[in-house]
Amino acid sequence: MGILDRLFGGRFTMPPPEETNLSASAIMKELRPGPPDPAQKKALETFARALLAVVPEKEGARLVRRVMRRYAMGDNACSALTDGLLDDSKGQKLEHLVLMSLDWKSYDVFEYQAPYLVSANGLKEPYVYVRNSASSMPEVLDEFDQWLVRSGKRYLHLDSGSDNYDGFVVDADRVEETIELAGRAGLKVSLENF
Repeated sequence: MGILDRLFGGRFTMPPPEETNLSASAIMKELRPGPPDPAQKKALETFARALLAVVPEKEGARLVRRVMRRYAMGDNACSALTDGLLDDSKGQKLEHLVLMSLDWKSYDVFEYQAPYLVSANGLKEPYVYVRNSASSMPEVLDEFDQWLVRSGKRYLHLDSGSDNYDGFVVDADRVEETIELAGRAGLKVSLENF
């Protein structure tokens, strides 16, 4: 305040801050969110393990730990999952891609990542994307889902609350189970685009 007082020629006055009886640790407890819901935490861990079941065990365990660490630090379930997996430096490796994130005009990113997503999910038939200038990203993802149906897989959309189109591939017979598990984990997942 001394510098502001000198800048404004002594005309700057401000009442003193209110005193508090709280200790520093009590103040920090107020600033941090409460402990995570144990049922939701367990459901998120189960969901992350199910999503990462297609990657090698060691890599899957590492990514599950990253997701759960972010959740324990106060991120909501969706942020913990997306930030834990999509982090460029420490997230999922391209050859083990399970969660794809695209913005509304990422056609080149889709063309690059979709074959990795297909391969990571155990499909032998390569996916080849041919760009149609009239297609929007939701239409491209719907066409991708229709291609996956032929192999007994489906593309599920994850509502991350951002402008990105986030999603992953699951077995067609596990769609309802995955959507229900995601709901228990605090995630919104659907076959339809958000």
